[in-house]
Amino acid sequence: MAKGSEFEREFCKEISLWWTEQDRDDIFWRSSNSGGRATVRAKVGRTTAGQYGDIAAIDFDGLPLLNLFTMELKRGYSKNTIQDLFDKKDSAAVQVWEKWYHQTTTSANSAGSRSWLMVVRRDRRDTIVFFPTEFYEYLKTKRCFQTDPHPMMRIQSEIRIEDSNETLDCDCVMFRWQRWKRGIKPSILREIDLEINLQKL
Repeated sequence: MAKGSEFEREFCKEISLWWTEQDRDDIFWRSSNSGGRATVRAKVGRTTAGQYGDIAAIDFDGLPLLNLFTMELKRGYSKNTIQDLFDKKDSAAVQVWEKWYHQTTTSANSAGSRSWLMVVRRDRRDTIVFFPTEFYEYLKTKRCFQTDPHPMMRIQSEIRIEDSNETLDCDCVMFRWQRWKRGIKPSILREIDLEINLQKL
């Protein structure tokens, strides 16, 4: 959808400025076919470096962030909310949010990133982000979210997978995007990525 593409471009500029402390707006851009190329290649057992999720680094300076977070962006879908997980009938079809969660976690696993970030903005609403509770707790030990530590919500639910009898366990937190950015300093994420890479040596 057109507004989804516009949102991705807007988000790429905004996260580039945040990552570079307002110095550059061209570090990140939309991945090839919004991650579709990596998905297609994954089905035949091929990897596609740097093209998982909706956001790619077009400058090497952005790689540390994508090593930590694979990002999926969802724009519109104004009738779909996280509440759909909790008040759906037992006989209901797999909910849109469940599909998003499966897509996001699958992309992160394929990319080999440390975590994931699902970014959602409904029409005429603020942008909301979801990411794993485990990584949120870890970031707090690294001096993140110190002044405003509490998420808007913690979500714990079983996620059904479409056309499958399998399920996933979901345990994630929800923040407004602006609060998430204020709570995490890019310099700390760069330190974490370096620390993880050194541990691999």
